[in-house]
Amino acid sequence: MKLKITIYQYFIIYFFLLMGLYHYKIKTYFYWLYVAELQGETFEISVIRVLVAVAFFLINLYFFSTIQRKKFSFIVIAIFFALLTIPSLIAFTSGKIYPYKIMLYHQSLFFGLFFFSKIRVNFEKVPVINKTQALYLLISITTIGVLPYLWVYGPHLNLKNLFLIDVYQSRRVMGELSNPYFGYTYSLFTKIIIPLIIVFSIEKKKKVWLVLGVFYLVLFYLFGAHKTVYVGLLIVLGFYKFSFEKIVAFIMKYANVFIVVCLIFAFVGFDYPWILTFRRIQFVPTLLDICYIDFFNDNPIYWSESIFKSFIEYPYDVKHTNLIGDIYFNRPEMAANNGLISDGYMNFQSWGVAIHIFLVSVYFMLLNSLKISSKYFGLFMLVIFSFISSSTFTVFLTHGALALLIVAIFFLNEKKMN
Repeated sequence: MKLKITIYQYFIIYFFLLMGLYHYKIKTYFYWLYVAELQGETFEISVIRVLVAVAFFLINLYFFSTIQRKKFSFIVIAIFFALLTIPSLIAFTSGKIYPYKIMLYHQSLFFGLFFFSKIRVNFEKVPVINKTQALYLLISITTIGVLPYLWVYGPHLNLKNLFLIDVYQSRRVMGELSNPYFGYTYSLFTKIIIPLIIVFSIEKKKKVWLVLGVFYLVLFYLFGAHKTVYVGLLIVLGFYKFSFEKIVAFIMKYANVFIVVCLIFAFVGFDYPWILTFRRIQFVPTLLDICYIDFFNDNPIYWSESIFKSFIEYPYDVKHTNLIGDIYFNRPEMAANNGLISDGYMNFQSWGVAIHIFLVSVYFMLLNSLKISSKYFGLFMLVIFSFISSSTFTVFLTHGALALLIVAIFFLNEKKMN
């Protein structure tokens, strides 16, 4: 008899396995030990907090289980639940070094996403461009948009980068030549526009445009020697044939399998699997929440590093990411990126957190109001990851969140047959 495990049971298994990995290994990593020493605390385990965390987890799971699995909101909330809410609850079990208010901030994000997903905006009167027209428009935008890159970066292209040779030298050279146009458009081209050119070309069986899309993707790789330019395409193609429900089931099933693998390897003294995955993805953000909320408590910077920097003076000599890296990890070169919770707190305390939760919840509310096929979800996966690990305003303006919303409204909304 074949054992059939539901998505919700996968989440339960994930919660307890991840908690085991956290208390067995992750909280013993030197980052945690260093922060604990600075705080004069320890990452212990509190039985009372474990009970509270389990109670909140079951409440979250109940609300999550009421979402229709065909809805866009189902997979969005599933990913935030797995990558932010659950790690926050697990970190909360460490004792008072993880303040109650951080856990409550993450709970507010979960319920903000949930309740705003119930609100629908009518886009019926908004025209949708068919896929063929969209393909030609995206090709035109890229063809024109690539010209400044060719003008500045063209003389410095190094074809050895295609074989992963001289990659870091090229990154340094290209970094010195960068300008605001490249900063605002690079992610748009590599994470949204070019992957869509390739996908639309496949759908419409346009082989010439498919080759052109691949050429543009390789060209943008050479502009910066960043292998991540291929990530958007790989994720889009990887999720292309699956429903929202199947994507979530697949992710949770193999996340559980991999936690078990990490635990087995850790038991025999091989720690790299969990260090490179669950430590970095799920729990470094929870540790950074502690650092940011400790440092910026009663000391907000009021978005003085954002688009408001012309009006508000930034009070430090180095970027906030390097500041936190220096103080809490003794690594001034470290870019300790913060996600939407700690970024909101850094800028305007609890009000900043509330503003960010509102903005992100409204953003996904608008997307959930559209009829978006699951085959395009790979595009949105990258934006979700960006919200988790980057400044919220930066995600909207330079990581493509705002542009992706526009693309979704006019290109991906399937209220009509294209």
